[in-house]
Amino acid sequence: MNPGILIERISLAELDDLMNIEDICFGPDAFPRRQMLYLITRSKGIFLVAKHNNQVAGYVSLITNRRHHTGRIYSIAVSPQHRGNRIGEALLEAAVEYARNTALKAVFLEVRTDNDAAIFLYKKKGFVKRLLKPDYYKDGTDAYSMVLNL
Repeated sequence: MNPGILIERISLAELDDLMNIEDICFGPDAFPRRQMLYLITRSKGIFLVAKHNNQVAGYVSLITNRRHHTGRIYSIAVSPQHRGNRIGEALLEAAVEYARNTALKAVFLEVRTDNDAAIFLYKKKGFVKRLLKPDYYKDGTDAYSMVLNL
């Protein structure tokens, strides 16, 4: 991993930085502040940020379902100015490590069918496509549902 990357639990003081990344990365599909606050403070699972050279560069939210012993990467994003530094990979690895350490059986996620970089990364880390979800995003783009069996 890049030595300039630090992965840690998010602090509420970083919420503004997080929302900037969310808005830049997802535009009309961006989660509102209230939903992000809920994910950070109340959802089951973990919410991590990546800092690159002391700046918030990305985040991952993994929600767990204890009944089914599974997790879902609810959202993962890296600020465009920090891409190319393996931050997304570091965040994904941290989320999967958390899933393994909490004895989850699988991790699920959805990804835009036109997001080749993310699909490549997920496949590289062992995720496989499960099914196609038509018209999943607000602009009508389809999504792949992917799974990593642990």
